[in-house]
Amino acid sequence: MKTTLSLAPSAALRIFHFDDIDLYRSGAAALQFELTPLVRKISARQFMLTMPGCDMLVECSFPRLTGGMLKPGRTVIGFSMTDETGGLFNGIDLKVSTLVLGHSGAGYVAYENRPHCFARVAFEPEVRDRGWPAAENGFAQFFMSQPAHERLRCLVVEIMTLASHSPDDLQKPEVAQGAKESLLAAADEAFANSAVAPGARSSHAERFLGIIKSIDEIISANPANPIYSGELANALGVSVRTLHTAVLQYRGMSLHRYLKLKRLWQVRQRLLIGNISVKACALAYGFWHLSDFSRSYRTLFGELPSETLALAH
Repeated sequence: MKTTLSLAPSAALRIFHFDDIDLYRSGAAALQFELTPLVRKISARQFMLTMPGCDMLVECSFPRLTGGMLKPGRTVIGFSMTDETGGLFNGIDLKVSTLVLGHSGAGYVAYENRPHCFARVAFEPEVRDRGWPAAENGFAQFFMSQPAHERLRCLVVEIMTLASHSPDDLQKPEVAQGAKESLLAAADEAFANSAVAPGARSSHAERFLGIIKSIDEIISANPANPIYSGELANALGVSVRTLHTAVLQYRGMSLHRYLKLKRLWQVRQRLLIGNISVKACALAYGFWHLSDFSRSYRTLFGELPSETLALAH
């Protein structure tokens, strides 16, 4: 990705850099993109290119939890742009050679445990006529060959380089259509020699994914109130053990740690509003052991709760 990172923005290529964790998170919320950072300092860069019938995104990200849903009428493929990756996508281990495929309305949850760069190519309208593997219920994951992977990577870099250096050329319909066709052909090759990722069609996958989505929806719908495991289990009609298993598989951590992480973020958002003491805020979100709370808060955010409160609007 060194070539891409040296690119300059243009009329065709938009480049964004984020190092403010709260600004990045608020932007994600505006796009209905669920995001929970797992580190106190972030460095994220996005390269965005829009062509007729095809959008491209390359993002160099940071350890985080994410979730979202595809817009209607789209087919998306995703793959790593570096040789280092790690984490979970819909409960399945991410490998360097993973190729993700999703169609209109597909939902996902992901756990990224290290910084990495990935590419996402969205085709519109949906791609249903090229013989790609079925991905009817959500996303499907495959392992592609190294040559096919390198071809996709190179194409992304080459197209974005053209967008940076010669944006007017990419505005020409015949050039944009040619670039899109090259991407489709490279995806054809990747899928033709791919293998289904182990566990991608587990009988529990859809159920556990639904549980994770429901947990996040309940927490998002109650930003001013802490949510605990027993309440969640009752609301979803499952056992706490089932919740724990689902969170461990899809979020890469225990249910207890996941809910604590969510509550710490709720505290931070409340402190940034102001007009409350640190103690009152901590107690309101169930942190009765104040020294443990302060220590956990500082570990996650790199500052004391009082320092966050001082930033209140």
